[in-house]
Amino acid sequence: MVPGAGIGQVNVLKKAREMGVSTVVVSPDGDYPGFRYADVVYHADVRDRDRVLEIAQQEGIDGIVSDQNDIPVETIGYVAERLKLTGNSYATSKVYSRKDLMRAKCLETGVPSVPFDTAGDLDGCMKLAGELGFPLMCKPTDNQSSKGVFRVADPEGLPRVFNMVMANSFSGKIIIEKFIEGNEYIVDGLAIDGHYKSLLVLDNENFDLPGICIPRARTSPAGLSDDRLGKLLALDRRINTSFGLTNGMSHNEYVLNPVEDKFYLIDAAARGGGAFISSHLLPYASGFDVMEMLIRLALGERLDLDDYHPASKAVCYICFYLREGTIRHIEGMDVIRNMDCVLGIHEANLETGMKVKGLVDKSDRYGPILIGCDTLVELDRVKRFIKNTLVISTDKNKNAVIWD
Repeated sequence: MVPGAGIGQVNVLKKAREMGVSTVVVSPDGDYPGFRYADVVYHADVRDRDRVLEIAQQEGIDGIVSDQNDIPVETIGYVAERLKLTGNSYATSKVYSRKDLMRAKCLETGVPSVPFDTAGDLDGCMKLAGELGFPLMCKPTDNQSSKGVFRVADPEGLPRVFNMVMANSFSGKIIIEKFIEGNEYIVDGLAIDGHYKSLLVLDNENFDLPGICIPRARTSPAGLSDDRLGKLLALDRRINTSFGLTNGMSHNEYVLNPVEDKFYLIDAAARGGGAFISSHLLPYASGFDVMEMLIRLALGERLDLDDYHPASKAVCYICFYLREGTIRHIEGMDVIRNMDCVLGIHEANLETGMKVKGLVDKSDRYGPILIGCDTLVELDRVKRFIKNTLVISTDKNKNAVIWD
């Protein structure tokens, strides 16, 4: 079973078909690309765990898996636990799915965490903000793709973003966190039978936009000293172990505060890295088929963690957004697509005649363009070439592409 039919699930569905494994996809009805690769389709909300469990029992599934999608993680844990399938416990899955439970788990286990609290209305948020101080982060407790996530610099900013944050909160709660200044790093890792290994560490770069934190590039290897890298990997292992990650991928985000020279956990996810990190970048960097591994693991095959090695090559994704207007012409994309070092391009959301509105959350950015090279020097050269090659004209700009 694969809950969800969005773009993040397509690669695991394709791989299942290649392996001769039949798939049951559960997803709300809509124009989702995963439906094309499913053997059986049920239209249902993937957050309705009892309905998904009922379908799983009806179909007699042998495993349940998700790749780059946060929303079904809690349901996957629920189904796996009740059907005694390989996966993570329901309790663990909830911790990785809800920011408030994640923060509470940090306090419980002694993991470095930012000051936080939750509220369900604007008055409650304003009270918490007064206690925590500005700047702060205002987020839904449960969603994905940075939807409804804002950095708020002052008391006047909170009422402006409140409705947008609440509209993206499934639980109806908002989490207010103290903002921690510093560079961001991503660690993707793997757990098998309760044993954990970090596999890929990436630098994170955000678009230069006030109030919103949206990645424009993620690159590995990260620019960390050996000492700091060791501290980050030790913290990542501690978090995933204490959170109870038993089987599957993790994708955790950290910030290194320069004043304290200390890493803080920003977010944790029990799934593969989004923007095709798990399906394209990690396989190139580490040399194994992540989708095949996830399917075999979910089906209960006995796998050895020692067979899956940390990254040894340089990889990155780069994204861009477009100034507001209507796309007239796209130039250079074919050249970029045919480069040997380009592992893939997600451009299904980019075509002539389309109106673009700027950048609000991750779903408004374009790409990613996925790149793999032997070294960082080669990677940087390729990135410069791509940025100089792609030209997208609109009715308002000769080149509307913004990389920074």
